[in-house]
Amino acid sequence: MSDTIISPRAHVFIRPSSNPSVTREFQLSASRALASTQNPVGTTAHFVVYSDGSADGNASAQAILQSCEADFAAIAGFFGGISLPPGQEGDDQTNPRTATPLHVLMDPNAGGAYHYGCNATDLYVQPVPDQAEGLMVAELVEVFEAAQNKGWACGQTNGEALSRVLAIQQAPSLASVQTDPAQSWWSNGHADYVTNNDATDQNQDSNGCGPLFLYYLHSQLNFSWAQIVAAAGGSLGACYQTLTGKDPAQGFQDFLSRLTTIAQNGQLNLPANGNPFPIGATEQPAPSSAPASGDGNIPLPDVSGAAGGIPWLIVGIIVILVIVGLGIVLMTTGALPHP
Repeated sequence: MSDTIISPRAHVFIRPSSNPSVTREFQLSASRALASTQNPVGTTAHFVVYSDGSADGNASAQAILQSCEADFAAIAGFFGGISLPPGQEGDDQTNPRTATPLHVLMDPNAGGAYHYGCNATDLYVQPVPDQAEGLMVAELVEVFEAAQNKGWACGQTNGEALSRVLAIQQAPSLASVQTDPAQSWWSNGHADYVTNNDATDQNQDSNGCGPLFLYYLHSQLNFSWAQIVAAAGGSLGACYQTLTGKDPAQGFQDFLSRLTTIAQNGQLNLPANGNPFPIGATEQPAPSSAPASGDGNIPLPDVSGAAGGIPWLIVGIIVILVIVGLGIVLMTTGALPHP
C-alpha cells in the first residue's frame, strides 16, 4: 500500500492489505470531518471513543473502551510514568489536535491506523474488532514517544518498531500483522536497520527488522521493556549500545547469526506471536552504566562450574593459613607441645 502524504504528515501503521496497490491520500481536514459523522460511544479518564455506526465500528469501539485505560497505564509505565502534556485543540486544517483526552475515531479506509504528527491525539483506526485495541495502542505509544522526546522517532524505524512491539505486548492478536514485514525483510537480504535508522514508517522491510531486534533485546538479552524504552537514542543500535556498552554493529551481527539458525528456504521460522527469541543461550551483557529500573530483574552472573570454584579455592587457602598461623602462635606460647 503506497500513500500520498499531505501536510501535515500522517504517521501510519500499515496492516497487510488484500489490495496493496490502493493509494490512500491522508488529509487532515478529511480525517477530522469523520468526527462530525460519528457518535461518541464512551468516555474514560483519558479517552473519547467514537463509532461510525457500522457493526465493525461498534464492536471495535467497545473493544477499545474495555481496555484503553489499562493500556494507557501500561504504556505510561513503560515510559517511566510520564504524563502527556495538555496540548492544543488544532484548527482541523493545518494544525493537528494534540490536546487530551485522546479521541479514537473509526476510519474504514485507514489501512491500519494513523495520526497526524507524533504528538497528535486524534487516533484513527480501521474498525477491525479483533485488532482495533492493538491499532489504537500503536498510535498511543507514539504520543508517549513524543512526550518523552529522547529519540524514539515515530516516523522512523526505531519509533515505529517500538510502537509495534508494545502494541502487540498489550494486544497479542495484532502479532499476525508482523509476519509479512519480518519475512519480507529477511527474504530481501535482511538489511541493517539497526545501526541505520530509516526515515520513514512505511518501509515494510525496516518495519520487519526493527521489531525483531527489539524482541532480541527483550527476550534474548533479558532487558525489560521499561529499560529498553528508557535507553532511547537516534537508532536501535544506539539503544543497544546504551543498554550493553557494546558496539551496535556487534549487536546486529549477533542478532543476524541467531536468526540464521531458524531460516530455511529464504524464510524465517517464526512463532505465531512473531517473537522467535530466545534462540540459543540467553545472556545479559554488562551495561556501561546501570540500566534504568524496569519490569524485569537483572539476573545474577552464572558462577557454576570450574570458573565458579575459584572463589572457594581462595577461601580454602585462607582457612589453611589461619589454622597454621594459629598453631605457630600456640606452640610459641607453650600452649601446644613442640613435635
